[in-house]
Amino acid sequence: MTDRPVAVVGAGTTVQARHAGDRSGLSFALEALQLALDDAGLSKHDIEGLFPLVDAWPNLANPPGNARQSMWARQLGVPIRWFTGAVNSGNGSGVSALLDATAAIRSGFIDCAALVVGMAATAPADPRTAPWTRPSDQFTAWTGSYTAAQFALAARRHMHVYGTTAEQLARIAATIRNYGHANPDAVMAGRGPYSAADVLDSPMVADPLTRLMCASVNCGGGALVVTTLERARDLRRPPIVVLGGGDQLCYPAYIEAPLLEHELGGPYPTDWVDRGFAMAGLTRDDVDVVELYDGFASWVVMQWEMLGFCAPGEGGPFAASGVMDVDGRFPTCTDGGCLSFSHMGAPALLRPIEAVRQLRGDVADGCPGRGDGRHSHAPGVCRAARDPEIALAVSMGPPTGGGNFALLARA
Repeated sequence: MTDRPVAVVGAGTTVQARHAGDRSGLSFALEALQLALDDAGLSKHDIEGLFPLVDAWPNLANPPGNARQSMWARQLGVPIRWFTGAVNSGNGSGVSALLDATAAIRSGFIDCAALVVGMAATAPADPRTAPWTRPSDQFTAWTGSYTAAQFALAARRHMHVYGTTAEQLARIAATIRNYGHANPDAVMAGRGPYSAADVLDSPMVADPLTRLMCASVNCGGGALVVTTLERARDLRRPPIVVLGGGDQLCYPAYIEAPLLEHELGGPYPTDWVDRGFAMAGLTRDDVDVVELYDGFASWVVMQWEMLGFCAPGEGGPFAASGVMDVDGRFPTCTDGGCLSFSHMGAPALLRPIEAVRQLRGDVADGCPGRGDGRHSHAPGVCRAARDPEIALAVSMGPPTGGGNFALLARA
């Protein structure tokens, strides 16, 4: 086997829409894939590995793995040499798929891979309740709970143990939503700006989480193309190198007995994060921009602690201190995140896509001088991090602490 550096060479996102109309998840996925290939200057014939997630194939909602591979090969008209269901493993899937693709290319099994997601069924005609809470999935084991209530349980426990406040959660949500306000491609573009008071005054969903602390649900697609760094240097866009990362799964996915130690206020295990940073030859202080999985504002607090950027119990003050602002130490969720850019049911791939765009300097916002490559780095107007070299893309899925991350850098 070989040991070859790997780089992202193409990124694409479709329109992110509240409703899909007559479009399918496959339609969004194929459009996103073509956008990413065009961005890289490649064609479908360059793809050897595929890491896809589509919410439903026409006439076949959940085909088995080998059928999915055959379907994609037929759809694209090219043979697929490496296919995995990693993207189908839930909301953490986009980042873990990037790590899997990196491993396959680095070891020499394939030379080029595409990661693609397309979701259309997550915003049904009746938008009042997300589809994974009804009808057959509306009960989470014995609790009869649903997603927001599950995360609210974890948030309330964190507040009880550590003194985290609703005001801190509101400050976090306002920061991320203001990035989305400044992003013309966000589902919630132009909906702000928001203050912490606006967030607190929004309707309560599940105490302590108000509506503006919870992600919107919508449809859309996204894709990345990955290849060897050697090949990437000859392609259209600046290569973004995958330096390392990590993956950890905690079970069960939601709050169910028996509870894990960190669910009761104990320390989160961070050794797996330490290992990923060591693999990349980096420390947390080397990171310039962070793309967290912000399904709920409270989850942002806990991710800072899980990733070891602050001690258990310090996530609230840390995240609400301004560190996440565009002119702060770690600009965070700079596209508006799940809260305002897009939560299409499985939006994890959007985290490394935004990280790539930040590292390239390929950021659309409201800066008057953006067309000339000048950014003001003013909160609420600009969402471009200041000359970032290292990005951290994260997808922490359930409130029990499982997830994954990737460290990306300019070549």
